[in-house]
Amino acid sequence: MFVSRFSQFNTIMSNIISMDWSNVMFLNLEVEENSIRRHIPEDFEIRTYNSKAYITLVFFNLESPGLKSLNIPISFSEFNIRTYVRYKTFQGIYFLTLDVKNKLIPICVNNIFKLNYNNTFLSYETKNYSKNAVWKNKKYNIDSLSIEFEVGKSMKDSSFSNFITENYLYISKHKNSIYYNNVYHKKWNLNYVTVLSISEFSLFKQNKIHSAFYCDKLDVRTGFPVRLKK
Repeated sequence: MFVSRFSQFNTIMSNIISMDWSNVMFLNLEVEENSIRRHIPEDFEIRTYNSKAYITLVFFNLESPGLKSLNIPISFSEFNIRTYVRYKTFQGIYFLTLDVKNKLIPICVNNIFKLNYNNTFLSYETKNYSKNAVWKNKKYNIDSLSIEFEVGKSMKDSSFSNFITENYLYISKHKNSIYYNNVYHKKWNLNYVTVLSISEFSLFKQNKIHSAFYCDKLDVRTGFPVRLKK
């Protein structure tokens, strides 16, 4: 009985946060593994695809997140930089940075979810046929990254798109402790993206754009992170 109730409690707690991610754009960059190594905790192994390391710039709108029971509505745009890691038997996403144009979110979220949200300048215009994102990030010396793109036809799954999108947890290190948090969602329905223009930027040495894809909307649920023993 105790095990059953604990299992039910664990399931409820891991699904307590409900969000809609919309206008999700993935810009995938191939990078030299040693150029990002110092930005990632030594405990984490960098996962590669065909022996190459990748980071992804993700732009999206987060709509109506909140506690399911309280239904607290909030909405904002978010840009993040992520890569793909493994820690023991856990493999998933490691966020190098998560950026929002909001002073309160980093204060409220970082300690609870063991993440590194930052308040910075960004804008994401998604109402037109062509979409435009502008972003500044002091930590990674991005003065003003501007990208305009169009969404194309739906795309079939590939081993690479699954490597990028089919990740169901994130791993983080916060105050010398390691955490993971499950993220629940259906499989991504992706579209091709045509990048119309992009400003020059150098995020890491010898990076180059590999591909880009887009998802119109995805329902996402998560809970609170779990601390792992070393």
